[in-house]
Amino acid sequence: MLSKYTTKVKEIIFNHKAGWVFTHVDFSSLGNLPTIERVLSRMVASGEIKRIRRGIYYIPEYSRWGEVPPSQSNIIKALSRAMDTDFVPDGANALYQLGLTQQVPMKQVYLTDKQIATISIGKTSIEFKKVSPKKLSGAKSGVSVYLSALEYLGKEEALQEDVKSRVADTIDKSIVNKLEEASEFRASWIREVVKDITKRVA
Repeated sequence: MLSKYTTKVKEIIFNHKAGWVFTHVDFSSLGNLPTIERVLSRMVASGEIKRIRRGIYYIPEYSRWGEVPPSQSNIIKALSRAMDTDFVPDGANALYQLGLTQQVPMKQVYLTDKQIATISIGKTSIEFKKVSPKKLSGAKSGVSVYLSALEYLGKEEALQEDVKSRVADTIDKSIVNKLEEASEFRASWIREVVKDITKRVA
């Protein structure tokens, strides 16, 4: 029986590229969670996969310099699938992801409506801050990163003409309506800035 599950689990895992992060949820179609956990534990022991922490695994990726840690993006996607929740990059992380700053944030922080302990892997630590659902508006459509960046900048800086122009340059016309809709759940000054920015989107 274990060999049958081993084959099925490996088929699911290795249908993805190195660096893929996964959890037990990704094997829900197979049922029998205890058996799946045994298979995953054996694969960790053999080095075929690695464990970030209990219940979170990844396919190791290697370069000429050694192992490459899984990306924070892959970790967040795995957690989102597992917990059925949204994650929004906070502050400096949002600015960096949008290319509005070249400074790599010292901390990778994500907003969510769940209580989640910090995840550490290699030299990377991902922290989670529990917030109200309003702070996650636009998460599903992917526009929340803009709102998070503007909120971090603050009203005075976000209202500057050069800042609004730079933000507008990063926005695709296809998401303008979604961004405006998501901003309705934020502070009035953010709604004002968003309306001004979306007018500039080519």
